[in-house]
Amino acid sequence: YGIYATADGYLALAMGSVVRLGELLDCPPLAEYTEPQRWFTERDTIKAALAEHLCERPTAYWLARLEPADYWCADVLTWPQLLAHDAFKALRMTQHVSRANGAGLETTRCPIRIDGALLTSPRGAPKVGEHTDEIAREFEL
Repeated sequence: YGIYATADGYLALAMGSVVRLGELLDCPPLAEYTEPQRWFTERDTIKAALAEHLCERPTAYWLARLEPADYWCADVLTWPQLLAHDAFKALRMTQHVSRANGAGLETTRCPIRIDGALLTSPRGAPKVGEHTDEIAREFEL
């Protein structure tokens, strides 16, 4: 249903029963949306009520209410939090690449695996136009 500021961060919520969400969050304004069609036609009003309510408490408080009820939600991590997270580390999603000029940087890798193998490359993206002349010669352009 969106990403919302909490007292100490952000919370992502997926679309689900607005009434059930209101019960889980103890947010009375959501109780009136018993007709699913209204979840779409009055989305902005619902989102405003959620935003006003969710900013009152920390993310962990809301997760503790939603996760046991199997309501899809997630803590929205900052980049440093994501890099430090065990699940992200287990995926080995970062790699070191080098540019043609020797500059190196840490970046994310392709998320696709083929037969379980990671797709990585030590070579960074080319500078705009870096290979234009070479390609023109190769294809006689």
